[in-house]
Amino acid sequence: MDLEKEFLEIIEKKHQELNLGKNYNEIFSKIRDFEGNAIGQIGEEYIKLIISQITEIEDDGIIHSEYDVLTKTGLYFEVKTARKGRTNNTFQFNGINPKYNYDYMICLGVCEDKLLYRIFLKSEIQYIHKERNHFIVQGAYKRQLVQMNPDNLVNLKLTINLNDLYDISNLITELNEILIPKS
Repeated sequence: MDLEKEFLEIIEKKHQELNLGKNYNEIFSKIRDFEGNAIGQIGEEYIKLIISQITEIEDDGIIHSEYDVLTKTGLYFEVKTARKGRTNNTFQFNGINPKYNYDYMICLGVCEDKLLYRIFLKSEIQYIHKERNHFIVQGAYKRQLVQMNPDNLVNLKLTINLNDLYDISNLITELNEILIPKS
């Protein structure tokens, strides 16, 4: 499966639905025309497509639930998608709720010229009492989750640097390791 081609087809379809009609030079340039919810929908559809190539999807989380995908093997996935900031090399993944019921969170970062990702275990989201904040801790990698808006303790955001995400070509291998039971 050509991962970038699949993502491009989803962007093209959404771009036509919204009749945006602008032409750009980079492979994923049209992503800049979408608002946050549309970008999220594109990312979710893309990850569902990939997961469905590896295992059966039991529930696609379309009804507002605490996850986006439930696989037949019983694993819950939350998908967060963000485009790269225009003035810096970071992605802001919004709407993270540490109390939601999922096993893995996939952060999909969209640049105009490439696609990146990082997968986190839910258990890597921790509230560190001494620092009085939520953090994602993955080995030596530690990033704070911050409030999206003042006094909003439910929905948090995570900012990830471009260099802390992985090339999309590794995604299927990593998902295979997660989704296919080892005998």
